[in-house]
Amino acid sequence: MMAEYILEMKDIVKSFYGVTVLRGVNFGVRPGEVHVLLGENGAGKSTLMKILSGVYKADSGDILIDGKKADVRDPAHSLALGIGMVYQELSLVPEVSVVENIWLGNLPAGKMKFIDWNGAKKRTKQIFDDLGVDIDVNRKTSSYDLGIQQLIEIFRVISKEVKIVILDEPTSSLTDVEVEKLFRTIRKLKKQGISFVYITHKLEEVFEIGDRVTVLRDGSTIGNTIETIEEATEDGLVRMMVGRTIDEQYPKISSVTPEAILEARGLSDGKNFFDVSFTLHKGEVLGVAGLVGSGRSNLARALFGLRRLTDGEITYRGERYAPKNPSRAIENRFGLITKDRKDGLLLHMPIRTNICISKKEGLVKGGFCLRANEKEEAEKYMRLLNIDANSSSRKVRDLSGGNQQKVAVARWICNGTKLFIMDEPTRGVDVGARVEVYNLINEITGNGGAVLMISSDMPELLGISDNIMVMKRGRVTAMLESGECTQELILEKAAGSEMK
Repeated sequence: MMAEYILEMKDIVKSFYGVTVLRGVNFGVRPGEVHVLLGENGAGKSTLMKILSGVYKADSGDILIDGKKADVRDPAHSLALGIGMVYQELSLVPEVSVVENIWLGNLPAGKMKFIDWNGAKKRTKQIFDDLGVDIDVNRKTSSYDLGIQQLIEIFRVISKEVKIVILDEPTSSLTDVEVEKLFRTIRKLKKQGISFVYITHKLEEVFEIGDRVTVLRDGSTIGNTIETIEEATEDGLVRMMVGRTIDEQYPKISSVTPEAILEARGLSDGKNFFDVSFTLHKGEVLGVAGLVGSGRSNLARALFGLRRLTDGEITYRGERYAPKNPSRAIENRFGLITKDRKDGLLLHMPIRTNICISKKEGLVKGGFCLRANEKEEAEKYMRLLNIDANSSSRKVRDLSGGNQQKVAVARWICNGTKLFIMDEPTRGVDVGARVEVYNLINEITGNGGAVLMISSDMPELLGISDNIMVMKRGRVTAMLESGECTQELILEKAAGSEMK
């Protein structure tokens, strides 16, 4: 007789450095279901799943697979038990091909024990074809946008024929089109009996793809598992997650003025974006929409001096400006928050160092860092952003993904940045922390700053932007006032005939 649960985690307890992060958590997954795991950043979701995937060892508690107790020793053992985890942070090898990443460590061999490359390529193409994604599997993985790389990561786990797939924020870098393709694949695999643990901060996804819901808060299960999605409401889930209601998810305060901070005319890098023109005004949030491959992120990197412009000109605060390198951008009070937070953080360094690294005034004297001043400054922004850490000395690598993102934002605010370039600023950030980020954006624009905000989250674009620039295949296809446009209109301009 088949067990009711393909997976059970009973009374799981885990502590780090004397701090208890999981307090007797119970969690179960049935065959062929999508069980959504919700909670704020730091609630314990990722820790619970890392125990299941063999990265961590629980202090106490039991794991049962198909009704039988399993002592998960390490990630390889977890995979052998049929459990595959797709982490929020990518673990691909960027300089090898897509097909090599898909089959890394598991390359198919022919009769003579040589690698069957033709077979590997054929099977890889079939995986992508089933999802409706048309890419060249022979190209280097690094040549693709982060959104495509996220799909490659997911396909790599699926290819190992696991029976339980853990997805940790799988859509955080995907556009609506890619999300729908992913959901179609999940529904198809569900029919084959594969189960999913789905971690997300996007509540609309709970109702679109979830079968059941469990909520964690402060390392404990809040209430009972919601057995059917029909029982759940968005307000109810928010209350369970954060312990309070959130009156307004998008607390927009418009501060836009006629004064231009930055004017771009005919910008091109000769490869990823072409003839891009826009004006960013003082107090404005200019949203940037587009599908993966639209050139949005490369435009952001070029403005910050990380890519070379081949054509066009920029006027910044009334003067010609050439973004030669990041140091020049920082000196001119530019700030870049990358969509892959690891690119903008010193993970092995303390929180205080990360927050204060771009600021010198009052923190450095005679070439030496004033540690007491640095600590005071960092703790001010930790309070402002509600960064969940017991000390500014804590290493950033030990924080949850959402708290790492808050540190990235705090760094630029601390430096007095006036022009913020934000690439997916709420990626991996829970609903409560998102509101804090939006309030910070209001504070930035209210104090005369400006924000260029790239986002794949349509409600976020509509809720926070003053105006929205839409890009497709490296070119601007529309400039829209956010109050007068819809998700459908944005998608039409971003995808055109690709819309379904």
